[in-house]
Amino acid sequence: MHKEALIRRGRCHVLGDDIPLDEGIMPFSFAINRITDPAQLIPHLFCGVDSSLAAKIKPGDFVLAGKNFASGKAHMQGFIAMASLGLSVLCESMPYKAHRGAIAKGVAILTGFTDLRSFAQDHDDIEVNFMDGTIQNHTQGTQTLAPALSPILSQLVRVGGLQSALKLHLELHPEMKLPYSGSPA
Repeated sequence: MHKEALIRRGRCHVLGDDIPLDEGIMPFSFAINRITDPAQLIPHLFCGVDSSLAAKIKPGDFVLAGKNFASGKAHMQGFIAMASLGLSVLCESMPYKAHRGAIAKGVAILTGFTDLRSFAQDHDDIEVNFMDGTIQNHTQGTQTLAPALSPILSQLVRVGGLQSALKLHLELHPEMKLPYSGSPA
């Protein structure tokens, strides 16, 4: 993975339309119990879609989905697991709040990716340049384009999401740090 250019290469896992966050990407019980430990979340990733998928997903893989990916309430447990694995997403569409949440956790996403089913099959080797929207399928020897990730969102993904961006900003500007006074009252 080339972080500066935001070019990623990996195997893809092709999913369908209307994959919800709760009970699709991650069981709702993890959200209701506020579990955020990636080690607990990863084994349950996409179990609502395919109970064997979590075991097949490797760090750096891609998820290719159709319309309405990550629909429903914007619970972040699925994105926490995806970010910790360095997964990237190509999809036709997803709700705004889910898109914002995924980027905030550091998940690279391109929306507007059409012809998904004709472009790739499960386990194809693909490479994506998120900065210009170029998508190559090395297995099939084909290439296509999708709308690129904006420079601002690309920067957030490159540094690992909003929390990492804030940490980096405060390291560069220590005068902006608030004094820590211990536990909240």
